[in-house]
Amino acid sequence: VVAHHEDRAAPGAAVRKQILVDMMSRKMADRSLVAVAHTGNLTYEQSALLKREVQSAGGSIHVVKNSLLGLGMRNAGLDALVPLLRGKVAVAVGDDEVALAQTLLGASKKVPDFFVLGAVLQSRRVLRHTEVERLAKLPPAEVVYSNLVSQMLPGSVLRVPNPAAHLVALLGHHSSGGDADGGGGGERE
Repeated sequence: VVAHHEDRAAPGAAVRKQILVDMMSRKMADRSLVAVAHTGNLTYEQSALLKREVQSAGGSIHVVKNSLLGLGMRNAGLDALVPLLRGKVAVAVGDDEVALAQTLLGASKKVPDFFVLGAVLQSRRVLRHTEVERLAKLPPAEVVYSNLVSQMLPGSVLRVPNPAAHLVALLGHHSSGGDADGGGGGERE
């Protein structure tokens, strides 16, 4: 009788697991930032704090069995993050990558065992912990756009002789993995 009961329960468990994998895959697909963080043994209060803070940055944070997270990551094309799924971890996702990075790093100061292990930016660039810290120091995109537009307005004193050429060069340098300041002193993988 027990074996018969287990046979009926197994397909239901498989369906639940597949639903979780599909749900996580959808949540991670095409997000600006997907980060994996070590959580340690969170208290209920710490877990609620993390959830509130990540939601305030426009993101969400999820604690799901690592094997299911790994399947969801593979389905979402985030295979590079799978090796980080060791021990007690959570995945945080969001579309405002700077705000989410700032929030996650701020949370690590409030929750002792919480820290970012790595992330994927724009579904293509793998970030180590130190690169997530650099991302968190960037100004929001709206500030960058505002500053750029204000430099091009009539009557403004242009510090860059040809703003369009400078922007193209800066974006080209950034996309090739150089430092955002154009110094070229950063390490490349």
